[in-house]
Amino acid sequence: MCVGSPQPFFRLDCFIEMSDIRIKLTELRYNLRGSSKWDNGFVWLWLAGPFLYLIERTPADIWLSVFGIVFLLRSFHTNQWQWLSAFWVRSTGLFWVVALIVSGLSDRPLYSLGEAIAWVRFPLYAAACMFWLGTNRARLNMMFATMGLATAIMAVALAVEFGSVIMLSSDHSARLSGPYGDLIPGSFLGKAMMPLAIILAAIAMSKPLKHGLVLAVAGGSMVIFTTITGERVNAALIGVAVFLASCAWVVRPRRLVLFGTLAATGFLLLFAVFPGIADRFSAGNKSEITNYFNSAYWFSVRPGIVAAMESPLTGIGVGMHRLQCPEIPQGPQWLVGQNDCHPHPHQFYVQLAEETGIFGLLTGVIMIVSIIITAANGRSNRTLYSSLAWIPPALLFFPQPSADFFGQWNNLFLWFAVGLALAMAQDQHANDT
Repeated sequence: MCVGSPQPFFRLDCFIEMSDIRIKLTELRYNLRGSSKWDNGFVWLWLAGPFLYLIERTPADIWLSVFGIVFLLRSFHTNQWQWLSAFWVRSTGLFWVVALIVSGLSDRPLYSLGEAIAWVRFPLYAAACMFWLGTNRARLNMMFATMGLATAIMAVALAVEFGSVIMLSSDHSARLSGPYGDLIPGSFLGKAMMPLAIILAAIAMSKPLKHGLVLAVAGGSMVIFTTITGERVNAALIGVAVFLASCAWVVRPRRLVLFGTLAATGFLLLFAVFPGIADRFSAGNKSEITNYFNSAYWFSVRPGIVAAMESPLTGIGVGMHRLQCPEIPQGPQWLVGQNDCHPHPHQFYVQLAEETGIFGLLTGVIMIVSIIITAANGRSNRTLYSSLAWIPPALLFFPQPSADFFGQWNNLFLWFAVGLALAMAQDQHANDT
């Protein structure tokens, strides 16, 4: 039986037979019987999200924003505000208030306030997932099923694009754009679909070898496809996530060594056949690794540090880096390198210090830590989903080269995974044995 059924909780063909998808649909319909038609409709819309993410940022953003707005309206209608007592929600609210205040004090208050106000839609979506949309196993099961289908579609699109690159060019190190026309499909796989990858990895460790091997290949394929996109950080994130999930639910050292050996063999073959990919992921001759403080990566971070030192208390305002970067001075001589302007400084915590000041940095860190702790507390439920919930937020908020903290695309991917992880943390399904 599939996850969530009253019999043993998983079998191999659970992800590959249409009959099992029908079982999940039946379970979901049964689960929704006691809900209003409006709630049911929004749950079905929620399940369509992974497919909207395959189109473009605007449909995905509208989808995510709708749930934040409806969640607030639903809270007013039902007078249910218990979710506001959650510590991560309160810490997020505190950070948002600080962001609004410093934005109002910036040189372009209307622009900066607009950026700060718009950002709150992302944690609101996460709250909607945790306290409304993903409140039981049947809904989570169906979401993972739709994520699996969306991942398969993305894999086909990337395979076709990669094949065309091979036929038209000898440069195998070129990054892929997938269906977006933008170099971000690795964020879809490595960030938004991370919860699916860790579920596959954990179940692969707990099931008989024959079944577990196929699931391990499915999870490993997500890492492989993220790798061929050329997005190194996202490939590292999903790779580490799969490894952690392999140890977080059922620990089988021999199985771990076996699957690890197969994974290493697969990557060696990939790098041997496509040396351009190997070169992109190798450490040799990469200035960002061998000489970081004389690399483009450091030069993009540096102006954020200088701006944070220039305005340590209030920062320059949310979203103001892209407007003010050319005016940022070179700063003290001991801060090596030079400034290179980008829309953001490519580091979450540097951006928080730069745009929201010391108070924004402190409250932002408290917000992030509270989210990770909330997800980690789910381990006390001792279910498959709750035991893995800490992995996505812990990795996605880990200090690393990153996109815009207040931007659109990155947050759409990141908060999709974080919201689902927070919902997973509440899972109390009793048959994960």
